Amino acid sequence: MTILHDYWRSSAAYRVRIALTHLGESWDTVPVNLLLGEQRAAPNLELNPQGLVPTLEIDGLVMTQSLAIIEYLDETRGAGLLPPDAAGRARVRALAYAIAMEIHPICNLRVSG
Repeated sequence: MTILHDYWRSSAAYRVRIALTHLGESWDTVPVNLLLGEQRAAPNLELNPQGLVPTLEIDGLVMTQSLAIIEYLDETRGAGLLPPDAAGRARVRALAYAIAMEIHPICNLRVSG
């Protein structure tokens, strides 16, 4: 059984939902309400010590970080999410990293004073 711990408004979790849907993978959702601080509660911290979403339970593994999850799905499910050539994969990763590391933190709860 595949279980995705996520929050409906999380763009990182949304990326994983897109990949799972693209693959036709079925999953159950465990909601983690970020506005209520559930990401810092014991049940979530046991799976994701960073206190973040998404967390994906799949293939007997517990995975965190959306881009690592997506690459795992690509490698284990033959999703074709990354180009076959190294230069193409580097380009896709550069775009994904720009979103995840440059844009995402500014628009979310993680960056605060």
